[in-house]
Amino acid sequence: MRSALFQLHWFLGLTAGLVLMVVGATGGLLSLEDAVTEALSPGIVTVPARDAPRLTPDGLVARLTDEAPGRRVTLMVLSGRPDRAARVRLADGPGRGTETRGTETYVDPYDGKILGPARGEGFFDAVLRLHRWLLLPGHGDGWGRTITGASALALVYLALSGLYLRWPKGRRDWRVWLKPALNRRGRALYWSLHAVVGTWTLVLYLVMALSGLWWSYGWYRDGATVLLTGRPPAAAPARGKEMGKKEGAPAPLDPAFAAFTAAAGPYATASLAPARAGETIRIRSVAPDASHFQARDEWRFRPDGILERRDLYAERPLGHRLTGSMLALHEGRFFGPVGTVAFMLAALAMPVFGVTGLLLYLGRRRSRRRHAAAAVQAA
Repeated sequence: MRSALFQLHWFLGLTAGLVLMVVGATGGLLSLEDAVTEALSPGIVTVPARDAPRLTPDGLVARLTDEAPGRRVTLMVLSGRPDRAARVRLADGPGRGTETRGTETYVDPYDGKILGPARGEGFFDAVLRLHRWLLLPGHGDGWGRTITGASALALVYLALSGLYLRWPKGRRDWRVWLKPALNRRGRALYWSLHAVVGTWTLVLYLVMALSGLWWSYGWYRDGATVLLTGRPPAAAPARGKEMGKKEGAPAPLDPAFAAFTAAAGPYATASLAPARAGETIRIRSVAPDASHFQARDEWRFRPDGILERRDLYAERPLGHRLTGSMLALHEGRFFGPVGTVAFMLAALAMPVFGVTGLLLYLGRRRSRRRHAAAAVQAA
């Protein structure tokens, strides 16, 4: 049994390990995206704070209509900080027929001037596509998604089987488990790094893999949703019905946003999309003291500002918080700043296992050849 587990462990390590090294390194790099793009983009992501009032949502839409003729706002992410730009998604066309996601850009919240995308966004977009789909054709519908999903399943096996294979038969000093033997050389050093770093990162890799599978397989996402919430996921709206919502005159956003700010108070971010007459206006907000960026409260208002429903993140059961925060869980942000740093370092350490595992495998092959040659000479 142990031998079979070991053989499968090194086989998956040599095959899926290459993909896991790429996914791990790119995942660690993506955790730096916000800090890097903000540092590279003064005057785009950040703006000078002013005494003048910031534009209201309707005022921002009106200014953007003049700034970008022929384009329409499909989403606004407003910041509660006076020195942060608004993030807006702009799409072409009047909103009828085929819907396009559009492109995102930063906008000055005081005068509506389009500031453009943050510097470095194109690079990190390529890194994200490499992380999720290995830059293979088809993106989320191609082979890249299948390969990374299978590699995430392999990571679950590698982590659990590695723990089993390392589990001592008798008592063992904790330093053997948690302290790498850096004074060793050759295979002994490679094994120590492989085993000790694997012990440190075991739980983190399991969380990464199990949360990463959320985007790889629909059956896994549906099953996890039922397991965590006790009910199946809500069905996505039919595309034809969604297109139909784009018809009609636009509804005012300011009464609903004013009612939101009066009820919610200060906010870190608030996102809302233009609506049509008679539609409910949904505002998703993150409080200034929220534990992570996906700790969103959801508010629904009528166009006249009357509150229809409020769903606060803090009041949801744990399972609902997890299903609504899967990206934050995958990145470690769910666990605060310490979790973010720990997950980033663990992701960047993924190549250590591929390299040391390969060196251990090559060392075993050389050792077998030497033993076989010695046996032939002895005969």
